[in-house]
Amino acid sequence: MNNTIIFRLAGILSAFVAGGHTQEATIMVHADHVLHQVSPYLTGACLEDVNHEIYGGIYSQMIFGESFQEPAVNNVAGAVSGMWSPIRRGTATGRCSLETTNPFVGTQSQVITFTAGTGQVGIANQGLNHWGMALVGGRSYTGCLDVRAAVPTILWVALESADGSRVYAEQSLSVTSHNWQHLNFTLAPSAGDTAGRFSIRLNQPGSVVVGYAFLQPGPWGCFRGLPVRKDVAEGLINQGITILRYGGSMVNAPGYRWKKMIGSRDRRPPYTGTWYPYSSDGWGIPDFLNFCEAAGFLAVPDFNMGETPQDMSDFIEYVNGPTNSVWGAQRLADGHPLSYGLKYIELGNEEKVNAGYFQKFQPLAEAIWAGDSNITIVVGDFAYSQTITDPFNFSGAASGITTLAAHHQILQLAKKYNRAVWFDVHVGTDGPTPDSSLAGMFSYEDALGQIAGGANDKVVVFELNAQNHSQRRALANALAIEAVERDGRIPIVTSANCLQPDGQNNNGWDQGLLFLNPSQVWLQPPGYVTQMFSHSYEASLVESQVEGPVDCLKVNVKRSQDGKKLVLGVINPSEKVTPASIIIRGYSPTQAVAGTEELAGPLAAVNTAKAPDQIQPIQRQWRPRFENGKVEYDFQPHSFTVIKFD
Repeated sequence: MNNTIIFRLAGILSAFVAGGHTQEATIMVHADHVLHQVSPYLTGACLEDVNHEIYGGIYSQMIFGESFQEPAVNNVAGAVSGMWSPIRRGTATGRCSLETTNPFVGTQSQVITFTAGTGQVGIANQGLNHWGMALVGGRSYTGCLDVRAAVPTILWVALESADGSRVYAEQSLSVTSHNWQHLNFTLAPSAGDTAGRFSIRLNQPGSVVVGYAFLQPGPWGCFRGLPVRKDVAEGLINQGITILRYGGSMVNAPGYRWKKMIGSRDRRPPYTGTWYPYSSDGWGIPDFLNFCEAAGFLAVPDFNMGETPQDMSDFIEYVNGPTNSVWGAQRLADGHPLSYGLKYIELGNEEKVNAGYFQKFQPLAEAIWAGDSNITIVVGDFAYSQTITDPFNFSGAASGITTLAAHHQILQLAKKYNRAVWFDVHVGTDGPTPDSSLAGMFSYEDALGQIAGGANDKVVVFELNAQNHSQRRALANALAIEAVERDGRIPIVTSANCLQPDGQNNNGWDQGLLFLNPSQVWLQPPGYVTQMFSHSYEASLVESQVEGPVDCLKVNVKRSQDGKKLVLGVINPSEKVTPASIIIRGYSPTQAVAGTEELAGPLAAVNTAKAPDQIQPIQRQWRPRFENGKVEYDFQPHSFTVIKFD
């Protein structure tokens, strides 16, 4: 056929929406005309502690309320820190109280007192929101307590059923000092329970003060020796994540500082967080870097604009400096002898980039670049909902700024030092199509180009944002990523939010890509979009056009560097089946079998814990039957389809 193939692709699934077919579309592919290279980092996610992505999410810590900082719940058993519940059994008498005079960390610690009688007095924890802990029978769980007692006392820790009627494992610990003791333990439950609890109790008269509690699965349930849930880590890897950004609104809390995230986990101070007033740094930026390194993800940590220049200089030494430096030695002490080789740092999140921002940015940037000239600094900008035609007079910025004057100063600073500076813009993808911030972002990119003056700058998208996790958002994410591929200038796209505990939505951002509960993880439709783009990645975008009804198919076509593979990514945002003729020039497949993968479903479709696979990509090994060089395929309503030729 002289290197020209005409396909009419036959549909695999029947339409699930009444209304029949739309007018036929034609897709013309010029496979021998490469437009530009496509970044491998358009399939990322944004990880932050919104909706407890960290505690109750990726962090292997099973206890929520580890440092007893939550306000007291007062009852007949006394005062118990809010995420814990009182225990009293048999004829035992006693009380719980919160001590504020000599807390282990923060403002208070938990006191447990057994006065008289027989039985038990103590406290129990059922994890985030008292949902219960998933316990696997016969598997080990490790933990520690920080405790003290005026008089030597025997303390018991246990894994139990939700009401304590069944004890699956228990261990006694000797508290021998009025000073804080760090005690380790191992528990192996005799049976499994999807909603168990962890208890700390006295079985005889005595009194103890508990300042910190930690519990996690043994090596079997943690990812590569890190304090990371293994099933969550594997879910992210399977999703095809290539880059993680650690940040978001969480970094805007005044107490969010990197030096509070190092050293012994139990001694890291609690702080008032953006999303939770009793936040903990038990899992922070160094833990994030360790995880990304182990998982093979490019890492981008985000920082509060209140960090000092000296603190940022120290951070660069901590992550990239030699071990004979002060902060390199601290990294070694924290268990990481080699440099992280960190390449990217973001300063701030959804900031008003104005003169005030620049005044903070300049000394921080100079300190970072003095420490490592290869670091690319990312400006934590916001969103632009209207097209920018004049960089110094416009409207529509979510932050309220009307000029890019401060951006111009930042670009001049980067040019002065011959360093790279990028700008983070966020895009709305509530769906089924992206909102006006996508077009605004491209105009912002153009506007920066007008004022860059030779500076080394780029625009990145660190948050595709929505308030749903359904198929409608999946389509909008796909459309946004394909638009970025076509533009060719944007090196990174990450979608918020990386994770979401099932049933947790206390701030409106109901957009998790990977959902989880204590015992399982599952992808939502937007997460499958990330997976499909990642698993079908090829580096070269080739020319293609679509002709047909208005707002029908959206198509990108990529080919491998060696020219042997051709991948079509086709989005049908309409509510009807769309048949298409595809004409491919400059490429002939050598294999008779083509691979197809299709994510289709009603706009409101989501996956649940009981039905985690009700909407997922359907894969086929397709052997087309040619008639006069033609073959048929229909693109399903509300679908994203990948077709691979080899």
